[in-house]
Amino acid sequence: MPKIAVHFTGFLVNVDDSVLGLNLGDGFDIVKQSQQQIMKILSKIEFHYGVNGTIKGVLGFDTDGRPSGSYCIVKYNAEELEGTAQGGVVISVDRLKGIEQSIRNKIRLLRLFKEGNVFLRFSCFYHMKDSEPAVFQIAREGPLADTTRFKLVESEIANAQSFLANNKIPFGNPQVQLAFESFELSYESHNLGLAFLSLMISLETLLNPSDHELRYRVSRNTAVLLGKNCEDSKNIFAEVKALYDKRSKLVHTGKHETITHQDVLCLRNYVREIIKEMTKIGSDRNCILNTLNTCGFGERPWRK
Repeated sequence: MPKIAVHFTGFLVNVDDSVLGLNLGDGFDIVKQSQQQIMKILSKIEFHYGVNGTIKGVLGFDTDGRPSGSYCIVKYNAEELEGTAQGGVVISVDRLKGIEQSIRNKIRLLRLFKEGNVFLRFSCFYHMKDSEPAVFQIAREGPLADTTRFKLVESEIANAQSFLANNKIPFGNPQVQLAFESFELSYESHNLGLAFLSLMISLETLLNPSDHELRYRVSRNTAVLLGKNCEDSKNIFAEVKALYDKRSKLVHTGKHETITHQDVLCLRNYVREIIKEMTKIGSDRNCILNTLNTCGFGERPWRK
């Protein structure tokens, strides 16, 4: 049987028009498609999961409340698969999963580049049959717990593309990879306390050299690693200590009412910047911790 062209479509959430300028590479493009363009595919996805609300979950809305379409990642001719006598294709699950995972990893890196819970809510492959999309290998990601929008200003686009080109998942350092996965969990919890604790796990995984003096060691290492000058390091040191006090109260009382969304955003930003800085340094974690232990506030010798 002849080969049939297979295409990929994924539906982004928590983004705006600023992502349309991003070049993701590997043949993937971000486009904004109208409701009319995507409805045939979305309706098949909704039918597949047997739930209502799929369409509403990925459509943007104009100021008058009308659906305006969706931000999609597309890759046309993503693969060629052998056709069948019935007009279908012989599905190569592993090959298609590899394509899907490659773009999901790029989106995961965008969340590490800058704040915003951008992800592919739904994705699928399809081929054209009798001028209609024949959809298969549907996937979804969730939950949609954090609705913080991912936005880029024009000056950040080139940096974002460079970040995608120079970083790969999984990270080579196992502690960094574990911390990154815990960082991602903070986007998935509807409970601010649990999101906060997952970020604290990230922080301790990255910067705690032992089981002693956790609050002091983690706070100081964060301040030394990220502080641009002595005063900046002092401010970071004080802020991380305050966040750690909230962590202790949460763990010992079980009451998460004192944890605010701003606390989660603040801690998540520290974890994000630590992962980026440690990845940029490129040394073994223990080597980095030894360097931090010998440095004062604002020194950052690896930057010189």
